[in-house]
Amino acid sequence: MMYWKEAWAARLAWMLPLGVFLGLVLVHSDLPGVYMDAVNPDFLAAQWLHRGHNPGAGIPSKIFPILGSFYHGLQNAYLGLPFFAVTGFSVTSLRLEQAVFGLILLAALYQLTRRLTGAHGLALATGIGLATELAFTASFRTQFYIVLGGAAWLVVSMLLALPAEGGSWIVRRRVFWSGVFFGLASYGYFVLAFFAPAMAILVACWIPRRDWGRWVAGAVVGVSPFLLGFLSLLAKKHGVEPTLEFVRGMLGQLKPFDASGASGNNLQYAWALLGLATSDAANEAMIFGQGLPGAWGAMKAWWLVAAVAGLVAIGIVLVCRRQPQATMMILPGLMPISFVAVASLFGHRLWAHHFSVLLPFVYLLPALLAAKLAELARLPARPVPMAVVVALALAVIGGNLVQQARFHEWLAKTGGRGRSSDALTTLALEARGVPANVAYLFPEWGFFTSFAFLTGNRVRYSVDIEPATIAKLEKDGITEFRLVYWNAADEGRYRQALQANGIQSLEARTFPSREGQPVFHWLRGGLGGHP
Repeated sequence: MMYWKEAWAARLAWMLPLGVFLGLVLVHSDLPGVYMDAVNPDFLAAQWLHRGHNPGAGIPSKIFPILGSFYHGLQNAYLGLPFFAVTGFSVTSLRLEQAVFGLILLAALYQLTRRLTGAHGLALATGIGLATELAFTASFRTQFYIVLGGAAWLVVSMLLALPAEGGSWIVRRRVFWSGVFFGLASYGYFVLAFFAPAMAILVACWIPRRDWGRWVAGAVVGVSPFLLGFLSLLAKKHGVEPTLEFVRGMLGQLKPFDASGASGNNLQYAWALLGLATSDAANEAMIFGQGLPGAWGAMKAWWLVAAVAGLVAIGIVLVCRRQPQATMMILPGLMPISFVAVASLFGHRLWAHHFSVLLPFVYLLPALLAAKLAELARLPARPVPMAVVVALALAVIGGNLVQQARFHEWLAKTGGRGRSSDALTTLALEARGVPANVAYLFPEWGFFTSFAFLTGNRVRYSVDIEPATIAKLEKDGITEFRLVYWNAADEGRYRQALQANGIQSLEARTFPSREGQPVFHWLRGGLGGHP
């Protein structure tokens, strides 16, 4: 009877990190406000469910929408179709939909850690550590979420690269599916492809040579939506030249490789981004306009560096001793090296949200290092003594929860600041009840995606104030306009532009933050004596 209970406890332990993570996602789930990129491409689900004349986003397609941009796909939008059809459109439903990928990542990370270390306790500590990591949970409140959505498939790919065990869900064509999920990770967000050099080494060591071709074939299938998306764009634009013109217009002055290679300056910049991503300072800057002081978060980048250095050093020693098979567990230590090396080629074209994909390794690699050191030291019984695991896990989780408490205190006090203020939610919720003759005008970046999502795409809006646009809206029965903008200093020029389009009786309004600071403004006016 006791064995049966222990077996079931071990089987269900992977669910505990998922529950912890979901609980932290739901705390103040309606905060902060939804920044424009924090709901792109999810807002497209609202436009697909409730079609209208509102402007959208994404790459044009001849068949069906495939690419959200030239650097990410539409997996969140397609997940959102059934999800939002059931839950409706709210900030909380958005958090939950985006958190699905966090749940997948945590489940795969638990199983990967367990398989590599052979220790349920160490896998549980790793899972709960990441589940309570503020840099991880807060990423599902900002634009960082889309990068971690791709990271979920990366961890699944690594797990499937290991041989199947008894009770595995995927046994047949396991190698092929490992490749598919790696390609899908790159479709989720292009920076996941930066792991390819290390993943190639991992595949070469974990998978028999006769199956390498299957893994490559799977990776091609997984990333094929990118190719399909470009072919569909080519068909939509009716030729190569119009397509190239569109691509040039979309990319503008990005010049992603104009960064002089992996120079010392670029490596220094990559280190700074790693610190911003793993400490949560980047998410806090997005939400509050500043990082919250604290040494705990700043330690995380050093954890990762120490774990990578330790695993690489052990690997070198084992190879010198001609024990290559003993290096199987430590190969994931190459993944952050691969990512940083490739990312350095892009230099300042990247920012901290791209480096958030390294968060799972902040917890995975120390666990692998601890297990390997225990194995080399020939500690008795379990791979890592349970008392040590529990003590370290409690210390880490305690530090994480203290950091979480401070973050949520600021969240409740401010509601988010700047372009992450919950005043954006107020704008959309008020708009849900407006008459059909009202349209919102968003000539500035930062408004329309969250507005389209939170109103279920049922309220008319436009993203410019050109005379032709105003004339078209008037033809469709719009008589009242509400132009929304960020800075009060721009009121004069917007007032003049509206009046030039025949919109009169203009009234100004300011939307404040919870702290009483102005966040954005609108000018409201009408045509033909409206209102």
